Amino acid sequence: MNADPDRRSRYRTAEPLRLGYMIDTLVTGGAERLVVTFAEALRGRSDVALTVFVLHDGDTPFRRQLEALEIDIIRLPGKNLVDRRRFLRLLTALRGRRIEYLHAHLASSTTLGAFAAGLLGIPFATTLHNVRPSVRRVRRVRKLLHRVALRLPGTEKIAVGQAVAEASRSELGRSDCRVVPNAVPASVVADTAARGRVRHELGLGEDVTALVCVGAIIGQKAHEVLLDAFGAVQARRPDTVLVLVGDAREPDRQRNLMAQAERLGIRENVRFLGLRRDIPDILAASDIFVSASDWEGAPVSLLEAMANGLPPVVTDVGENRRVLQDTGARLVPPRDPFALAEALMEMVADKGLQMRTADEVRSRVLRDYGADAWVERLLDLYAERSARRDWRRHTQ
Repeated sequence: MNADPDRRSRYRTAEPLRLGYMIDTLVTGGAERLVVTFAEALRGRSDVALTVFVLHDGDTPFRRQLEALEIDIIRLPGKNLVDRRRFLRLLTALRGRRIEYLHAHLASSTTLGAFAAGLLGIPFATTLHNVRPSVRRVRRVRKLLHRVALRLPGTEKIAVGQAVAEASRSELGRSDCRVVPNAVPASVVADTAARGRVRHELGLGEDVTALVCVGAIIGQKAHEVLLDAFGAVQARRPDTVLVLVGDAREPDRQRNLMAQAERLGIRENVRFLGLRRDIPDILAASDIFVSASDWEGAPVSLLEAMANGLPPVVTDVGENRRVLQDTGARLVPPRDPFALAEALMEMVADKGLQMRTADEVRSRVLRDYGADAWVERLLDLYAERSARRDWRRHTQ
């Protein structure tokens, strides 16, 4: 995942680019993880000064990680999207930090950031993370404002994968977007002692095959389909355990999943771990990565699993097929628990397939989805529209 070590020294600048990253929350999720990944990659660099603007005031793991990196964080909680006082605070903060480029993630930040950047004449970009807009179930005015923000002439659109770019065309009108695939840093690879430590914590013997799913307990992730599939696997392979990692944003949904596991007779073999900070360690302690999502963009959790050498069994949605092509990973249609169960059984039963696929996916993510190259692509994009001519000047 490490790019050419001399690459960072090829650029010199009289003063760092004052870059703003804006995001809805720092609780959990792929977009939030990418903000932290970007900040980690900037350590030791002098060409960028990063400020993170977050529309949430909670004390969260990702926020603490950014604080440990000594990143400047501006918290901008508000009553609602059109909170006038918050918008004025955002304008004041952007001026006060003299932000020269603003990059937003997620819907609310995109909407507020686009209008604020437009008023202040700041170059602006937003990353599109999913094949479906995240405002589908919100009020009409939010949808309208989000769509207007995406279509503003100064809004640069960045898709995390080709599937996302293609799916976003209806939202973008005639405008297009660039594709910059997601990435993971080397830090997501767990240390060699993690497997034994976490398996001991979870009470997993070495003869147990642990299937792990990482994702918030929300409808998009289709955990109910996964439980149905795992019930069929358990009936044939009692030596399997399903580990679910993710915060329960909808408590009723998690209670329903627990009740479903009871009905299926698999409750003792399903571990609801909730929100965890040690996801790489949990991945290292597991044997197979599984996802039953109805839709995705380019899931960071999949890339993290690949980096830790887990063979994936996932639904054929979003960028998954492109990322996993020719690796041996198994892809199945969404909303098909029978197909998911059969693919899981194939992977569980064939240790050779597990090992070959693990090697292939690890090689793929190291080669194509490293953080250093990803950061350089983003900085090149910022440089194209930066108002300052002295930033990122190539040395002779």
